[in-house]
Amino acid sequence: MLVRVLLTAFGAFPGAPINPTTALARRVAVRERQRLARLGIEIITAELPVIYAGAESRAQELVERHRPDAVLHLGLAGRRKALTLEARARNRLSILHPDARRARAGRLLVEAGAPAALPARAPITRTVVAMTGAGAACRRSIDAGDYLCNLTLWATLRSPAPVAAFLHIPKPGPRVTLPRMADGVTAAILTLAREARLQRTA
Repeated sequence: MLVRVLLTAFGAFPGAPINPTTALARRVAVRERQRLARLGIEIITAELPVIYAGAESRAQELVERHRPDAVLHLGLAGRRKALTLEARARNRLSILHPDARRARAGRLLVEAGAPAALPARAPITRTVVAMTGAGAACRRSIDAGDYLCNLTLWATLRSPAPVAAFLHIPKPGPRVTLPRMADGVTAAILTLAREARLQRTA
């Protein structure tokens, strides 16, 4: 049973002229594509610009185009010390933080009249355990914040994607290296793909 996983990264934004999520997604796709294929998992990668205008439609169009069974977004949280898997998207945006074009959100709510939050469609605890077991320090985070990461997760949770999750990564360094994070992301992909298969047979 083939499972299609969409893995996205983000481009540059103020404070991060080089976004390591791009290199991380590329590394996973190049090094793990064949192994994942043998396990019946097709991986599709995409890079999203850090731009408010059209952000929701870009996320939803990717789902419509590729029809993934699972979506895993990667975003940068440079001040964190470990990978963090987000438990939900908040119906909240910051009007303080500019995007890559120096534009701001212009509104406080992602979606007027909607719930305060949407839970991620993913087995959060099992995924954190799998990533930690793969050697990547990971923990659960309560929500995806109030920037474009959160907006993108919200849009994906409003799409038909059966499984959807968001993973924030720290800046790579001696303690949290890119290869170690790639091992964690691969473990997350395997867990999300397993969840997608379970949903198909339920």
